[in-house]
Amino acid sequence: MNWFLNADFPTQKPLNYSKVTEESLPFSGKSKSCRMILRYLRKTMSKKDSFWKRWSKPYRLTILEEQSFKERWQISISRIGVALTVGAIVTLTSVAVYALVAWSPLKELVVPGYASEASRMRAIQAEIVADSAVRQLAIQDEYLQTLSTLLRGESVENRIQEPDGAGEKGGDALTEWGLTQEDLDLRSRVEQEDRFALQRGQLNEKTMRNIPFAPIQGSVSSKFDPGIGHFGVDFVAPEGSVIHAVDDGIVVIASYTSDGGYVVSIQHPANRTSVYKHNKSLLVETGNRVQAGDPIAILGGTGTHSTGPHSHFEWWVDGQPLDPTQWLPGPLEDVSLSE
Repeated sequence: MNWFLNADFPTQKPLNYSKVTEESLPFSGKSKSCRMILRYLRKTMSKKDSFWKRWSKPYRLTILEEQSFKERWQISISRIGVALTVGAIVTLTSVAVYALVAWSPLKELVVPGYASEASRMRAIQAEIVADSAVRQLAIQDEYLQTLSTLLRGESVENRIQEPDGAGEKGGDALTEWGLTQEDLDLRSRVEQEDRFALQRGQLNEKTMRNIPFAPIQGSVSSKFDPGIGHFGVDFVAPEGSVIHAVDDGIVVIASYTSDGGYVVSIQHPANRTSVYKHNKSLLVETGNRVQAGDPIAILGGTGTHSTGPHSHFEWWVDGQPLDPTQWLPGPLEDVSLSE
């Protein structure tokens, strides 16, 4: 048995594997037909499809059960279909997210540096207040400059602004201020008579104290009494009557106080000052230039010290209060005793 298995004594002829391979493979390339088939296959495999064909080529997506391989769902898709579907989903998602953020309060939390509506309103309000403050500061500065000029005894060039439409309507602008026809007739008569010619000339001690124009046509209800702190006189007249400036000057006070209500104070030349209290409303502003007889306020009864519709008038010369009844033009009716 050993000799049979010994390699030194082969029992069969060795095989030529190269020959077997050539004879066993029909497409080994030896024959002409085989070479033609191989060239066709190489040409066909090397030929690439166009871009549109590759992207429009359909594919089937199938979902099968893991154990039984039973088909549950399938769909025919292509590359271009997948790209369009994904693009549409991304676009719709972006639009939905933008609309949700832009039209809801989320923008205040999501968008960095976005100011809320309340913050914008506060900023607008602050800008309005700042603009008003700047205007008030300008008016106050003009008032201080005018007052300083008056205290130095110098003349001031300024004029009151005309109401809107005064140039077109003429006398209608004064009517809009609440002037009656009687007041307009009185104003025209005073301008014609030129009662203030003496006032425009050289003033002496007597003419300095004179009051060229009555503040209002009415009766005296309370007299001048410095002992009780009443430094003027009270005139009674129908509520809504117009109060006039008694002389040329500059409005130095036009505001509201708790005790005097709406108050107007006018600085006149030669260190003279007139004060009008308890007005219903004001027709001038601080810094306005007025002339004798100009409407400055409407009679009322504002302020804690007012007991009814009346006008409290004070006349100060060189810092001292004077009894206006002694210096007003024309006789006055005194109703204080009857009351």
